[in-house]
Amino acid sequence: MRRRLILLRHGEVDYFPQGRPVPPEGVGLTERGKEQARAVGALLWNVPLDLALHTGLRRTEETLALVLEGREVEVEAWPEFREIRPGRLRDLLDPERAFREAFHPQSLEERFLGGERYRDFLERVLAAYRRLLERPWGTLLLVAHGGVIRALLSYALTGRPGFLPMEVHPCGLSVLDLGEEGTLLRLHNLTPYDLLPQTRLSTMEELWQAYRGGPRR
Repeated sequence: MRRRLILLRHGEVDYFPQGRPVPPEGVGLTERGKEQARAVGALLWNVPLDLALHTGLRRTEETLALVLEGREVEVEAWPEFREIRPGRLRDLLDPERAFREAFHPQSLEERFLGGERYRDFLERVLAAYRRLLERPWGTLLLVAHGGVIRALLSYALTGRPGFLPMEVHPCGLSVLDLGEEGTLLRLHNLTPYDLLPQTRLSTMEELWQAYRGGPRR
C-alpha cells in the first residue's frame, strides 16, 4: 500500500516591494497568498492527514495554519526543508541571467543567485526526505518552497539529485504516492484558486521582473 505525500508551496509573497529585495526569512503572505491557502484548505478539508510539516519560515507556517484552519492535525517544523539560500543580489555580475538560469545549473557546484551551492542544498533536502520516509505515516502534508518541491519531485521520479524542468506556483499542490510498488506522481502543481494559470512566465522570470520593478505578467 503506497503512502501519500502531499507537497504544497507556500502562498504568494512579495520579496521585492517597489523592486527592493527584503530578507526572505521574514517575508509573510500577501492578502492574495492568504486567499490561495484558504482555497487549498477547502480542497483538502476531507483529506485525512497523519502529520503536517512546515519549514519554520513565516510564509510556510502561515500557509499551513490557513490550510489547517478548524482542523486538529499534528504539526512539526523541519528547517532542513527551507528554500535554497540566495547570495547578495547586488553582487551578481549578470543578475538577469542568474535569475533566468536558476534551477537549470550546468553543474551542481554552481551557486543559486550567488548563494548556496546546489549540491549542498540537495544534500540537505534529500537527507531530510529520507529521514521523513523512516517515520510511520500514511498521508503527510509538507508545506515548503518551490526549489524544495522541485528537488523532491525530481529525486522521487528519477532517483537522482537534480531539477527536472517543472514549475511550482504559489500554493501549487503536488501529490506523490510512495511505496515498494514504485513511485507515482498523482498530481502536479494544481492551483485550486486558478485552475489554468494565465501566466506564461517561469517563477524565476516573474521574480526577475519583480526585482526590476516591472510588470508581473
